[in-house]
Amino acid sequence: MDGLKRLLLFTNSDFGQANVVLATAHELGLACEDVEIHIASFQDLRSGVGDASRFMQATATQQKKKIPRPFVFHEIEGTSWGPATKRPEMAIFETLELTPGLVNSAKGVAILPAVMIPWSPREFLDIYKETERVFDEVKPDLTIIEPLFTQGLTFCHHRGVRWMVLSPNTIKEFAVPVQPKLAALWKYPIACSALPYPIPWRLIPWNFCFGFVAGYTLLTDTRLKRTTEKLREEIDPCITLMTMMELGVLKPAPPNLPILVASSPDIDYPFSIIPRQLTSCGPIIRAASPINEADAGLAEWLSQGPTIYVNLGTHHKPNPTEAHEMSKAFRKVLEHADTLHSAGKPLQVLWKIGRLLDEEGNAPKRDSYSGEWALVTDEVQAYIKRDRVRITDWLVAEPMSVLESKNIVCSVSHGGANSFYEALCSGIPQALLPAWTDCYDFANRVELLGIGRWANKEAKPRWQENELTEALLEILFGPESAGMRKRAEEVASRHPEWEGRQMAAHEILNHLVRSGSLGPKW
Repeated sequence: MDGLKRLLLFTNSDFGQANVVLATAHELGLACEDVEIHIASFQDLRSGVGDASRFMQATATQQKKKIPRPFVFHEIEGTSWGPATKRPEMAIFETLELTPGLVNSAKGVAILPAVMIPWSPREFLDIYKETERVFDEVKPDLTIIEPLFTQGLTFCHHRGVRWMVLSPNTIKEFAVPVQPKLAALWKYPIACSALPYPIPWRLIPWNFCFGFVAGYTLLTDTRLKRTTEKLREEIDPCITLMTMMELGVLKPAPPNLPILVASSPDIDYPFSIIPRQLTSCGPIIRAASPINEADAGLAEWLSQGPTIYVNLGTHHKPNPTEAHEMSKAFRKVLEHADTLHSAGKPLQVLWKIGRLLDEEGNAPKRDSYSGEWALVTDEVQAYIKRDRVRITDWLVAEPMSVLESKNIVCSVSHGGANSFYEALCSGIPQALLPAWTDCYDFANRVELLGIGRWANKEAKPRWQENELTEALLEILFGPESAGMRKRAEEVASRHPEWEGRQMAAHEILNHLVRSGSLGPKW
């Protein structure tokens, strides 16, 4: 060994993107004491990196390993991808949340360049320079980029450094353009289309249409052109903008670029060809404390009975009317469960609710449900009084801690990658309520695997009481419920929660070995 080797991981600060980075960094720290791990992101991730670092060291102590070096955080000045997409003038989420159909889905496809680079050309350039600054300070032996950190993709591609991509996305996002027989146009639903899989014959022309919209947008979008012009003015006349679209969404990825994805062929759409540079790690999930350590009070409550766990993520927030629609569905499901007079413990609901700001931009008072929000709790008040429904704005425990408690019988989520994989690895049937882009793909996958239901097919991109009720009753009490649980457990047995992050870490370390930067016995 010739001294300490440095790994530099760039990511946005949004946990939907950063979680795979933090999960893999955790395993890297435990696996190799000869590596120093640097994580570069925006200010909002500083505390998350600190928490992840301490948890990694605590895990090493429990495993009686040498205490790893703490992660080194490098703050990047600027705005992360998530907040940038939510600016009112961008209208990204407003467009993505339009009711899917030929016109509205085409609008969603056309806005993909803005999703990839939601920054102005000046902002993009400034973050690019920050990326360059951190890289030159750290001088890493290997750089790992999360694929929506577009400045990092562009920088590494331009500088020709030793680098790879670590993605929370699936095989589909990187493999569709290389499928034979133009399958990208007729076999696989285009992002934002909300089409089912397999695509019915009558809807294949729609998918063709969306594919042409995507291609036309890529060729003509002024945002991409203006950003490229700014980079060529101030960085290098020969620089090329690289986004996730050039990694496989719309164009095949550079042939020698290693890409690690948080998926595997057995839980994705079927593909004839998987690009050689793609490594399917399986779900890459952050390690989490057992529920009794994370929140002893919640652990005790969960032990009271089988629980529906509801968590729609950080971006998918209901207004009072939508939340009331959901609470009506939960009331019906609980009432149905009670009519069965089961000898077992009673069904209950844990609902971590994210709520929209009011008209004045103020957040609702935590765990206070008055005014318009009173209808939400009133609908299930009888169950709240019996402590069989808990509705809260915040949980101390990580989702994985809750899901692994052995008390969850159904996970209700928005179909984001992290939520889907956490429930999948926990062996829990899922009811998905997708609202945009790739969330619709996960709703297709949950039905393709037979481990849950797409619970808002008719009401998408939101939900409706009767449709959600029907999906939950099918999952919990329907004629296929036992088979669904068995399949969910079988899929989970193939994908233990630690395996994906361990494989990603080993691939990164082996890449260092192959490059001669690290000895073979790391």
